[in-house]
Amino acid sequence: MFVRRLILVPTGLILAVTAGFLFLLIGGLAEPAGRKVLEGIGWIFLAAVRADAMRGEPAASYVALATKIIWGATLAITVAPVLITGLIGEMARFRSFIWYVTAPAALTAAIPWLVRGLKAAGSASIRDAATRSAAAQADEARLALLLFLSGALSGFIYWAVAGRDAGVKPMPQARLQAPPSTTP
Repeated sequence: MFVRRLILVPTGLILAVTAGFLFLLIGGLAEPAGRKVLEGIGWIFLAAVRADAMRGEPAASYVALATKIIWGATLAITVAPVLITGLIGEMARFRSFIWYVTAPAALTAAIPWLVRGLKAAGSASIRDAATRSAAAQADEARLALLLFLSGALSGFIYWAVAGRDAGVKPMPQARLQAPPSTTP
C-alpha cells in the first residue's frame, strides 16, 4: 500500500499541476482581463530588460529574469495550493471529493488578495482599493473566478488520481475454500 501511495501521490500532483497550469494559461489568454494581466507582466519584463540593458547587463540575465518570474508565478498559483491540500489530505487521510476540489480552488482564488494584503499592509493601497472603478473590480472578479476554476480542476485531477483512496486500508484477500460436504 505504501509503494502504491508513493507512486500515486507524485503522479497525481504532477497531473494536477499540469492541468491547472494549462487551464490557467488557456483561460488567461481567452479572458480579456487575463490578457491585461499578461500584458502587464510583459511590460514589467520589458522595463526590467531595459533597465538591465542600460546598466550593461549581459543578455543572459533577461532569460534568467523571465524564468524567475514564470517559475515564481507557477509555484504560487498552480503548485502551492494543490500541494498544500494534497499533503493535508494525505496526512489526515481525507478522501472527500469536496475537500480536494474546494480547498485548492479557494486557496488559488485567494492568492491575489493575499499578495495584495501582504504588499499593501499599512499603506494607502488599501484605501485605494475602495476607489477602483467598477470595470477594474469586474476584471478582478473574473480573474478570481478563473483562478478558482483552475484550482478546482487541479484538485479534481488530484482527487481522481490519488485522493479517492487516501487512507484506505487494503482489503484482506479471502481464501477460497470448498463448501463443507453434507454427505457422511
